[in-house]
Amino acid sequence: MLANRSAVLFHDDELDGAEIESLSFEECSARGAKIARLSDLARFANRAMMVLEVKRGNWVEALIEEVRDWPNIVLASFDHSLIAELRRRNVSFPLGITMFGSMVNVASYAAALGAAWCYPNYRYVTEEMVRALHARGVRVVPWTPNREREWERLRKIGCDGMITDNPREAIAWRNQRP
Repeated sequence: MLANRSAVLFHDDELDGAEIESLSFEECSARGAKIARLSDLARFANRAMMVLEVKRGNWVEALIEEVRDWPNIVLASFDHSLIAELRRRNVSFPLGITMFGSMVNVASYAAALGAAWCYPNYRYVTEEMVRALHARGVRVVPWTPNREREWERLRKIGCDGMITDNPREAIAWRNQRP
């Protein structure tokens, strides 16, 4: 890893108004943040598919060094320039784009970036979008549908999975389906 830098797991890109990457691991802990180092996830790499969403792109070297040999990961980001940079470096793991809103020609865009996965906000997912992305070999996994009616709509239009705040309820719902 880069000297004195450690990639950490933290959902937001700021903590108490400070950019998370400007704080040390100890400073984050002192502010009450429950964080872990990215390296702590390595033991799960063989047991589950993990989507690692990167908030900012100035961690490329640390990321590649840490996860390059992990199986079953997808590296995704709202920062599509990061995805383009990782593709340019010909990384061995699949890439994904995270997005909010509607994008014109999203399937062509994702394919041009080398994304194998698309993580759109569920409100903007349409059957046409899913069909176009699938035609380009891109899987679609919307984020934060939290109700059965939302899960059902996304299942019907062919999404490959969902990211929800209610995993226990979603699993129970899924298990009731034929």
